[in-house]
Amino acid sequence: MELIEIAQLVTGLATLIVASVLIWQMIIQKKTLDIAHNDADTNMSLTAVENKVNLNTWFVENSTPELLDKLDKGLDSMTSKEKRVIQAFTQNHILLLTTEYRLGRMDRNPIYFRNTMRNMLNNKASLEVIKSIRLNTRETSARQGFIKIIDEVYEELVSRMLPLSAVFVILTMMILHRSPKVVIICGTPIPETILVVQIDP
Repeated sequence: MELIEIAQLVTGLATLIVASVLIWQMIIQKKTLDIAHNDADTNMSLTAVENKVNLNTWFVENSTPELLDKLDKGLDSMTSKEKRVIQAFTQNHILLLTTEYRLGRMDRNPIYFRNTMRNMLNNKASLEVIKSIRLNTRETSARQGFIKIIDEVYEELVSRMLPLSAVFVILTMMILHRSPKVVIICGTPIPETILVVQIDP
């Protein structure tokens, strides 16, 4: 074997060894990044749960039986202090969810965010608060994905609540007035209102 062939063989072996070392380093680096990502996701989840627990605890401490009774009646039935409590509670929940979505928690799984929104917006007062939030954040492009989820849940809950509200109002009018004429005259605007709200939520 000539000297040139030996040199080529040594060079090839050296290149193979260097490539193997680089591949091994890349594998180790990937494992390190995966561990760091899992740790970061775990820390984010724990922080999110802790913040929600603190927020729910704050709401319980600042709410009253009267406030809880008024949740399904809407903001108009509340005092100024009660309005501030429900507004702060709802807005801070939205802030937490927006941050989670922006940071990619749960891989931005829409099922998680929809279910969380449904649990939070299970009353008329919260829906009224979220309506103003939607108007203020609709043009924020960085939150388009989350705003779409808010819109879907809001429209779903509003379309479910409005017919029930209409039935409740009509029954109340029939009990109080006991006159079909009064019910027809006063109840005519109700279906029109429902139609307008569903067209332009």
